[in-house]
Amino acid sequence: MRVPIPLVILFVLAVVGGTWWKNTRHMDFMTPPSDTKLAEIRQKVEGSFPHANQVKDPVPEVAAPPPPPPPPEPPKPTVDLGDLTQPLILQNYGDITPQGADHLIELAKALADKGEFQRSLLAWERVIDLTKPDAGQAAAAIAAIKQLRPTLPDWNLKPETAIQIQLQASTGKKLAKTLTPILESVARDLERASSGIVKIKTSVTAGKTNTANKGPVPVALWLNGTGKKAPSTEVLSFTVASPDKLKDEISKTVFLLIRTYLTKSTAYTPPAELGAGENPMEALSFRITRLSWSEFATSLQVPPKKGG
Repeated sequence: MRVPIPLVILFVLAVVGGTWWKNTRHMDFMTPPSDTKLAEIRQKVEGSFPHANQVKDPVPEVAAPPPPPPPPEPPKPTVDLGDLTQPLILQNYGDITPQGADHLIELAKALADKGEFQRSLLAWERVIDLTKPDAGQAAAAIAAIKQLRPTLPDWNLKPETAIQIQLQASTGKKLAKTLTPILESVARDLERASSGIVKIKTSVTAGKTNTANKGPVPVALWLNGTGKKAPSTEVLSFTVASPDKLKDEISKTVFLLIRTYLTKSTAYTPPAELGAGENPMEALSFRITRLSWSEFATSLQVPPKKGG
C-alpha cells in the first residue's frame, strides 16, 4: 500500500515541529541575557583558550655530536743505523751532520736501543762538535754523554799510541815546588778526560822570586806539541792566593785554552763557556769530545816535511 506524498510531507513536518517544540518550549529567545549571565559566558569561553603568558616547556637542546678523533700520527720513518759491522772510528757519523742535530739525536737513541752504546756515544758527540745544537739539544747530548762515557772503556787502550803534548807552566820560585805535583795530577786527569787519546808531559819553569810582592802569585799556563817549533796555544795567566785553589784554577785555564784553540783553529763547534760553579774537569771530559781531543792534540804536532 503506497502512502501519498502529501501525507508523508505532513508527517515529516509534524515530527520535526514536535521535536523542536518539546526541547525549546521552556527557552526564552526574546529576552536578552543579563550582565551576570554574559559575564559567566565570557569567563567560560576565556577559560577554554590557552593563556598568552603561559610558559611553554623548554625545548631540550640537542647536544652537538663530539668531534671526530684526530687521525693517528703517521709512523716515524725507521732510522737508518748504517752498517753496524764496520769498525768504529772517531769520525763516525760526521758525514751525516748536515742533516742536523735532531737527526743525530734520533740516531743516537736508536743505536742505544739496539745495544750499540759505543756508536750511540759517537752520535751524541757529533751533536755537540759538528752541528749547531740549540740549548735543549746540547743539554740532552751532554747528559747522554755523561751517562755513557763512564760505562765504556777508554777509546785508546794503548798508551804508546797516544798523541803526545806538553802542559807547561811558569811561576815564581816560591810556588814552583808546590805547582809541580799539582800540574802532574791535572795532566793525568786530562789524559783520562781524553779517553786515553793524549799523553801529557808537564814542565814548570821557575822565574825569579819577587820578595817585595806579598800578594797572590801569578801562574802562566799553555799547551804545545813536542819537538822544536811545535805549535802552541796562547798563554793565559792567573793568580792564586792559596795553593788549595791551584788545581781548580789550572783545570779552568786548560779548558779555556783548549776551547779558544778549537774556536780559532778548527771548524768544530766550540764547547760552551764554563757555567758558574761548574766542575772544569767534568767539562773537559764531557763537553770536549774525543774527536775534538784528537784534533786538538794532532794540530799541535810539527807538520811533516813536504816530500819527506
